[in-house]
Amino acid sequence: MNIEKIHKQILSSKLLLFIIVLAFIATRLYLIGNQWNNLSLWGSLAIQVGIAFFLLQINHTFNIIQGRTFLPAIFYLLFIGSNPIFYFDLRGSIAAGCFVLCYYSLFTSYQKPNSQVIALNISLLLVLGSLLWTPLLFFFPVFWWGFHHFQCFNLRVFLASLAGFVIVYLFIFTLSIYKGNEDIFFSLLPQFETLFFIQKPNLTNYEWITYGFLLFIYLIIGFYLYIFNISERIWTFSILSYFYFSSFFVFTFFLLQSQYKSSWGLIGLIPIAFLTGHFFSRSNQKGIHYLLLLFFFFFVGIGIFQYISL
Repeated sequence: MNIEKIHKQILSSKLLLFIIVLAFIATRLYLIGNQWNNLSLWGSLAIQVGIAFFLLQINHTFNIIQGRTFLPAIFYLLFIGSNPIFYFDLRGSIAAGCFVLCYYSLFTSYQKPNSQVIALNISLLLVLGSLLWTPLLFFFPVFWWGFHHFQCFNLRVFLASLAGFVIVYLFIFTLSIYKGNEDIFFSLLPQFETLFFIQKPNLTNYEWITYGFLLFIYLIIGFYLYIFNISERIWTFSILSYFYFSSFFVFTFFLLQSQYKSSWGLIGLIPIAFLTGHFFSRSNQKGIHYLLLLFFFFFVGIGIFQYISL
């Protein structure tokens, strides 16, 4: 078996990406039964496929992974395609869509101290998304740290990010006054009882296996990134280390708030897809090439087993 040739095919094969997308869509169509008018399913499908391709656009724009590869999109579709809980989560899909757009905006702020407009755009995305899924508000500190990490955080950027929150709720307040119904405003205010609660992990056996395997790869990637990855450009290292931090943040809440495990998973798997894509595309070691093959077939297999058990 020519593992180097197989490795190159997995990295850059348009056919493989097409097959993954086709299988992702076909699986949804198989499982919907008579639910052809289910807007949550179709909306989730469109957004999730859109996120996968947007990851390729981010990589193309910012040149995070040098060389031609479709791994971020392939891995994201494999991750969420291996678990049926993601299929009907429209709110989580919208939240993930807002999150990946925030990533894109944040990366354009690198070493730009006058990033107030970028901070405002990120704030508006998070607040508007939080109207559907309140925990998106937790990401304000994550993106503040991101601005600091990319050397552009200052008082103006901080105030601009707060302005997004004020603008959205000022509009809602004005709308409620215009409609003569103050309940509109109060019903859309963040419900803190839905934010600050802790629920012990409630994962299926397949989910424990899946996320345990991902944790194993995550630790290997961290060791590789911070110990052996000294040859990477500062720009690439900055983005990858931010991906690593934000994914750690998301999966902490994933374990603490099992009620929202689907939404947290849809968001957290975005940086994980990029980290794994970079890790498997940059190494020339045969052991990593075999690990990529194992990684790929693991998620295909775990997905098949979960569908059989439905």
